[in-house]
Amino acid sequence: MVEPRCPVCGYLLAEPAWSDDGGGSLEICPSCGIQFGYTDMAGGDPVRRVDIWRQRRADWVADGMPWRGANPAPADFDPLEQLTHVPGKAR
Repeated sequence: MVEPRCPVCGYLLAEPAWSDDGGGSLEICPSCGIQFGYTDMAGGDPVRRVDIWRQRRADWVADGMPWRGANPAPADFDPLEQLTHVPGKAR
């Protein structure tokens, strides 16, 4: 089974960001702050959603890859390593 990863930053999620039937999980990624099914709704267009993820990734990286969760970042938080796990992203 593939680990569910944030399509923006590669953080390991509790569940997939989007289900096979096209529903967003509504989970908020504590690493980059995106909320699946809300921030990336894209009018239901999955192609446009990928563009939103790319732009959010670029903005997050440009902002220094800060932890956006309410709780402190885990001790092993490594945003550069996380990015290597972005699903479908060219490495």
